[in-house]
Amino acid sequence: MTAATYQYVDLPDASVVTTRALLTAREGICDTVAARAMMCIHGGAGFGKTLAVNICLHDLEPHEDVCKITFRARPTARAVRYELFTALDLAGEPPRHPSEFDRLLKTALAERPRTFLVDEAQWLNGEAFEYFRYLWDEPSTQLAIISSAARAAIPCCAANRCCPLASSSGSTSPASEAVVFPSVIAAFPLFGHGSACVRQ
Repeated sequence: MTAATYQYVDLPDASVVTTRALLTAREGICDTVAARAMMCIHGGAGFGKTLAVNICLHDLEPHEDVCKITFRARPTARAVRYELFTALDLAGEPPRHPSEFDRLLKTALAERPRTFLVDEAQWLNGEAFEYFRYLWDEPSTQLAIISSAARAAIPCCAANRCCPLASSSGSTSPASEAVVFPSVIAAFPLFGHGSACVRQ
């Protein structure tokens, strides 16, 4: 990932500072990556979910191999396979048969630890989440999955207590709240001394 992915607007010489929301997100992300688990950060549009996740994951690089993935609405397991093939920069042509494709992906994911950042995860359906779970459940893979989704848009993220994927994978689901004026004032003294979650 690069700094260009942090914001959807180009702000020359922009700088951010640490807020309580970012510290909460950072703690959850670091714990998830260390445990090779799954988590979802959810919140309303413009609350800074993508910015916070990108900043936190950037702090883990270059020691952590981070792959950012975004899917179209309601992708099938087949579409997930092809997107992962591209994200992992695998050589050759994608296998035609699902079993061969799965074996290839699991072999690649077993080579070294990786973290998948699945942005706009509210567009994923149950089939896509189950496929991620299938890869994560493979004993040889070393995979952590961080999802970012609109609040309450998908049961697998926004209400993970009801989702088998989340409950069996050690997932947490912190909500991203809008930055309010008191938190901005509290962060002013830290300006210039770190990164932060700011409202997009």
